[in-house]
Amino acid sequence: MSGMTTDAEPQLRRNSLGLPELVFHAVTHIAPATSVVFIFPAIAHQAGPAMPLSFVLTTMVCMFVGSTVFQFSKYVPSSGGYYSFATRGLGSRSGFMATWSYLIYEIIGAAAAVGFLGYLLSDMLKAEFHLDVPWWIVATVTTALIWALTHRGIQLSARITTLLGGIELLIMLALGITFLVHPGHGSTYLAPLTPASSPHHFGGILAGMVFSVLALAGFEAPAPLAQEARLPGKSIGQAVMLSLVSIGTFYIFMSYASAIGWGTGDMASFASNANPYYVLGHSLWGAGWWFVVLAIINCAIAVGIACANSASRVMYTMGRAGTLPSKFGYIHPVHQTPTYAIGFVQIACAIAILLVGILLKPETIFGFLETVATLAVIVLYVMSNLALTRYMRREQPAHFSIWQHGVVPWIATLCLLPVLFVTVYPQPAWPYNITPYIFLAAMALGFAYMKRRESANPGSLERAAAAERSPR
Repeated sequence: MSGMTTDAEPQLRRNSLGLPELVFHAVTHIAPATSVVFIFPAIAHQAGPAMPLSFVLTTMVCMFVGSTVFQFSKYVPSSGGYYSFATRGLGSRSGFMATWSYLIYEIIGAAAAVGFLGYLLSDMLKAEFHLDVPWWIVATVTTALIWALTHRGIQLSARITTLLGGIELLIMLALGITFLVHPGHGSTYLAPLTPASSPHHFGGILAGMVFSVLALAGFEAPAPLAQEARLPGKSIGQAVMLSLVSIGTFYIFMSYASAIGWGTGDMASFASNANPYYVLGHSLWGAGWWFVVLAIINCAIAVGIACANSASRVMYTMGRAGTLPSKFGYIHPVHQTPTYAIGFVQIACAIAILLVGILLKPETIFGFLETVATLAVIVLYVMSNLALTRYMRREQPAHFSIWQHGVVPWIATLCLLPVLFVTVYPQPAWPYNITPYIFLAAMALGFAYMKRRESANPGSLERAAAAERSPR
């Protein structure tokens, strides 16, 4: 079986990541700058100036979802991340499909950020400097850069994500402070804190939560880095919860400041504007608007690094276990990174970017791929919540808590179902209306691969599941 190893074989670099690196890995995976610029207007369409209230409630809900990762990381710290979690809780086949959904989410989510960066920079260079740089060149160069950084080692890529994430947050916080110092026409500082200011009152705040959940997705990213983390049974869960609290607080502040900066009495125009932050940035910072562009560039690169690191560790574990080809379990002898898995992730990202950008339009890359990734992550979160309850009752009965391992995961699942519903209904316009079918086709491909793997190597999934259940 490919999971058998010897002491002479290269391994992931253990004890390389402390709590700060793990927190910033999660923070950059969440993509705060991109979420502010592209998701906040959708939230404002529902909640109006009361966007901060949507984020307060959403952060509380996501704490329930994060509790699942926290609990699993406490009992099952593994580079397999969700593969280990789902397999231990749901069994070999359901665990494999949950992990396949995770890989769709990671790969497609990274492709969305990098591909849209290519379109954004190409468009802005042409508009501002009359430079015609094709979008696909920018996206390809960014993909190659991410590939090189993640290949060179976890410590290097983690330090870069910490640096890029710090710069990104500082720029966006400075922009938010500027909004507060220069309020828009008709702004009142209490309006964002008043439910009545929402055009649909409390219903609008709840509707805004749907998109707020999407903005916070990614907090689970530290889980697959357990083998490279210091004290993973403790630090992974802490990083998940700290990233949730910190970015939840950041979103509450930025949504409040954005409403004040635009004008709390005219949030309908904020929601309908093609790029309200471009308008605000130009009017308040002038040429300094390029700092916001820098934050988006940092965000895209950091997201790509975080997704590649997380996805490749899961694929590495699956390669060692035998549920993916053994090449995925290869570790570079010098850099101590899963070279083959990292390369596969980057090639898959590039293919997704080029397919959507060429077959559809480059401006649709972000929305199209992010919708597919959203469907994948909701399925992943729901299956993981179910897995936690089964795992704790079966394998940790002495530590099972009805509230912590039964009620909390089910609350999280019930809160995610409306997000899934509004992603597909009412039916979005072309080409976004085909995203559910793209996701289902990708899942069907995973199911077909699983059956083929079982047919070619009978018992491989069960042996891999047994390996995940054995003491480490």
